[in-house]
Amino acid sequence: MIYEYWLASLYKIDCNRRRQAVAAAGSAEALYRMPEKELRGLHLFSETEEALFLESRREADPEGAYEKFQRSGIGFLPITDPRYPEKLRQIYDPPFALYVKGRIPDGAKRSVAVVGARQCSEYGRSIAGKLGKVLAAHQVQVISGMAAGIDSAGHAGALSAGGTTFAVLGCGCDICYPKTSRSLYRSIPEQGGGILSELAPGVMPLPHFFPMRNRIISALSDIVVVVEARERSGSLITADCALEQGKDIYAVPGRFMEPLSMGCNRLIEQGAGILYNIETFLKNTGILEEKKKEVQKFEKLTLEKEEMMVYSVLDLHPKFLNLIIEETGLNLLTVLGVLEQLRQKHLIQETFPNYFCRML
Repeated sequence: MIYEYWLASLYKIDCNRRRQAVAAAGSAEALYRMPEKELRGLHLFSETEEALFLESRREADPEGAYEKFQRSGIGFLPITDPRYPEKLRQIYDPPFALYVKGRIPDGAKRSVAVVGARQCSEYGRSIAGKLGKVLAAHQVQVISGMAAGIDSAGHAGALSAGGTTFAVLGCGCDICYPKTSRSLYRSIPEQGGGILSELAPGVMPLPHFFPMRNRIISALSDIVVVVEARERSGSLITADCALEQGKDIYAVPGRFMEPLSMGCNRLIEQGAGILYNIETFLKNTGILEEKKKEVQKFEKLTLEKEEMMVYSVLDLHPKFLNLIIEETGLNLLTVLGVLEQLRQKHLIQETFPNYFCRML
């Protein structure tokens, strides 16, 4: 394990080449001890990678580095470890190893990735949170990248339902990125999930690491759901990875020509499944089991006339208070009172001060 840990730290060398080099040498330790002339003769790496490998070997202290790592409380799973996720082994370029804070996903359970824009709308955040919550309630593991916006909302929704969720980072798993996700970073392992990375502890987040980690998010998932995405978005990279890996892709449709909807609408145009109703999505994907569902039907609610007037002008996109007053024709005090009544019935929410929308 000592030499696998050393080799895993050389993340600038292609993961497939590292794996093939270990196979050619017989073991990671044999590769570490292989004479330089013999190593060069095997042409295991590109010229740049070979130079990096030899320099690291000359300067490395594998035993000391691994001993220090063992005190970190972080798990290490090289691809040769039987506990390494089988779903990852099956892709073209599996990580040479995984670093884990907490647990890895249970391969016997269904997993769904919930991904999307960092700078999302409140509408998208609400859908991602609801989706994470419902999936967790049906014992589905939620996978994402802990980024601000849609990713964090999906994780938070799963945690709120007492479920397990897993975050794949574009940095070492000992680093909370972004810092605004610190609460999730603590709660995910505490609640039986895990923080995962193919990058060694201490590796800081860099832009080119995030496309790399997206293939891991899709590989660990059975289904990838994109909630909101711009036309050029990292979430679309995750969807591309999922397509290459043979996974099902769903997208939440959005408004015509709205920037945050362009990526999702383009995916639907290209053949992705349409997630327009969560219950229908659960049925279509086989997640929904034959059991009693606690679904509150609007038609079973009794609303007063003024409540119906206010509720009818709201949708899932937050609406400013003055516009609600204008569209209903009611005065300010009446509208404020009705909004509070609808909030107490869990039919609407105030997303920002004086902005209101329906709840899913």
